[in-house]
Order: sequence, then structure tokens, then C-alpha cells
Amino acid sequence: MLQRRCIIIGSSPDTDIGIIKKHLRENDFVACADGGYVYAEKLGIKPDLIIGDFDSSKKPAHAICRMIELPARKDDTDTVYTVRECLKLGFKEFLLFGMTGGRIDHTYANFCVLADLAKKQVSARLIDPKNTIEVVFNNSRIIENRNGCGFAIFPFGCESCNVSLEGFEYDLQKGTLTADFPIGVSNTICSDKAKVTVHDGMAVIMIEVS
Repeated sequence: MLQRRCIIIGSSPDTDIGIIKKHLRENDFVACADGGYVYAEKLGIKPDLIIGDFDSSKKPAHAICRMIELPARKDDTDTVYTVRECLKLGFKEFLLFGMTGGRIDHTYANFCVLADLAKKQVSARLIDPKNTIEVVFNNSRIIENRNGCGFAIFPFGCESCNVSLEGFEYDLQKGTLTADFPIGVSNTICSDKAKVTVHDGMAVIMIEVS
């Protein structure tokens, strides 16, 4: 039996419910950050948890599930608060939707969420209509069945990282990527089973949806 995953739906105006539906499993735990519950309604699913200050949408008129209302003035974003609440429930795999587009500061903040989860050794991917995004921290990732897809890798949260790439147009063996030179842009996956290894440091990887 597949381990239960945590799906978090954000409220980006660029949210694509078709992408969410494509990845959703019947036993997934679904949490909505603020106005993300609107997209859950469009999908015809009942979320397990709604958390937000409801500045991007109206508060649900009726309690359809457990709901936590946050103050508007706070340090954590709605997404950060939702992730932390779901971590308390013991989830080890997260898929984040509705987290890109709209305000660029919130998009970047959601990359930071991926970094925090990577440091906690929790599997997390941010998925939008064009990309799958993940942060790798002193670890390896196998990328399967994405032959021909665009790929990029950049240091994240650090000045540099040491990286190996296998199965790409531009392979790399323990090369150093620096934050001020974007050499990791515009690569291509050339294998049905490519491998990314971050030997030292942290990197964000972006895989183009084919």
C-alpha cells in the first residue's frame, strides 16, 4: 500500500486544477492554504484541512472540514503555517500546487518552504503547469521517464554547491555551481533514469513538464 501523501493547494491565480487532478490519489490528505479551498471545490473534493487568514478569498461560510483561521499580521505565510501543521501529523511526502505565478515574492517564499522540508529530510515537490520544482540538500534524486525534458539546477540558500549530473545533455562530475553564475540553466534530460547528486550544499532543481 502506498504511503499517504499530503497535498497542499495554494491560492495562486495561475493554479491549474487539471494538474492537481492528474496527480491526486484517492487516499491523499488534502490541505488548503487560504484560498486554495476554492480550487478544491472546483475539483469536487472535500479538503481535510483549511488554514489561512483569508485575505485572498472569503472565509468559507460553513465548516466543511477542520479549519484554522490565522491573524493577518504574522511572520509565517499561510503556506508555511499549513506545512508545519501537516508535519505535526507525520507526513513524509508533500506535493504543493498553486504555489507559483501571481506575486513573485510568494513564489520565492514557496521555494524556501521546499528548502526547509529538504533539510528535514522530507520529500517535497512543487508542481505547476510547466515545471516540477524540488530542493535537494546533501542528497541524490533519480529522475525517471522525463527523457527530453528541460532541466535546470541552481544553488539555493548557499553561495555554492558541489553537484554531479548523470544522464543529461550536459553531464557534470563533482562540479561547483555558484550563486552568481547561472551555468545550470537550459540543460536537457537525455535518459529514462537520470541522476542528480548534491554532494555538498543545497540546490533547487527545475524539470520542465513535457
